[in-house]
Amino acid sequence: MRKRAKASFVLFMLTAASGAAMAHNAFAAFGWGMALFIPVAIFTAIEKEGQLLPLAATLAGLAISYMAGGTEVLLNIVEMVVPGYLAWFSIRKNIKGERLTLLFTLYFYLISIGEDLFFGPPSDIEPLKPIIPFRWGLYFFTSALFAVIIMGTISLIAKKDINFKKINFGALPVIFFILSGILSILKWFPLIQIIGANALIATCGFFLIQGFSVTAGVLEKWRPASRIIAFVLAIFFPLAALVIISLAGLFDFWFDFRKLKGGIQ
Repeated sequence: MRKRAKASFVLFMLTAASGAAMAHNAFAAFGWGMALFIPVAIFTAIEKEGQLLPLAATLAGLAISYMAGGTEVLLNIVEMVVPGYLAWFSIRKNIKGERLTLLFTLYFYLISIGEDLFFGPPSDIEPLKPIIPFRWGLYFFTSALFAVIIMGTISLIAKKDINFKKINFGALPVIFFILSGILSILKWFPLIQIIGANALIATCGFFLIQGFSVTAGVLEKWRPASRIIAFVLAIFFPLAALVIISLAGLFDFWFDFRKLKGGIQ
């Protein structure tokens, strides 16, 4: 029984530990980092042990999260639990690749919009008054980041073929990027400029997703030492890594990096 419930036990520990960490400001960021792995833990547990044990493990972890940090922490953990079940159900319906990534992105984006409408802008961006008008685009970009992390962990950790390394949105994001870029510089029309800037930032979310797909495909052909170096550099320079990955997604439309030497053959 213990061996059979191993994945569910990992799920329980991960859920409970994430909630406990979020309950303390000093460890909140660490708690969110762990919570990003809850969806893949749920997906793996259901694949290996069926639905009952993972559900019990999830509920037990949520209970501990509530006891540790109250309703706010509980809702934060629930926010990361739902994508795990959503992934399992969607993949069973053969929803993969671009469609699954956009589904996750839309899920997180709607949550961000709801939180903003009910509770106002997040406290971490409130002091930065100049960027508040552009938060709608930033919400989409961060939602895309969360979505691609979940897709990547399911693909790499659960080893599930979900076409993650083949994601390609084609020409449409490039067209939107150019049009929204033009709108964002129309300073004579402030409202249109803000709408264009938000659309421009949101469009970068598509390039981020495709860039991660390109990166995963290219790194697959690199030597282990090169992968480790790239991973370490990304940890120490995360913002630079996001910019480079997004640019890779943008220019993949023209260069198709995955077909170049060293990419996916």
